[in-house]
Amino acid sequence: MSYIEQILSRTDISNEDTEQLKFIRMHSEGAYAGLLSGLGAIGNITFWACDNKEYTDEMARADLCSLGEMLMYIPGITAALKFNADEADFAINDRERKKKR
Repeated sequence: MSYIEQILSRTDISNEDTEQLKFIRMHSEGAYAGLLSGLGAIGNITFWACDNKEYTDEMARADLCSLGEMLMYIPGITAALKFNADEADFAINDRERKKKR
């Protein structure tokens, strides 16, 4: 499980100690910046790459780097969302089983 998965799959961080909160903040901010950077790069690539002579190879490389940074976080975020859905489903089923008793 990646750091971002661990952070996103938490349901209550208020009980964490200060060091753990700093860890959560650092990786959350990294994922946030990476995702925004990648989304901006996708916009740049799709807009400027269409026969624009002013869109240099250097600009394209920088945008591809930003896109790669974003793509590194997406699998972890996706897995954390699936984890949260599975945990919620388990809790719902557990509550329904307890009601039937």
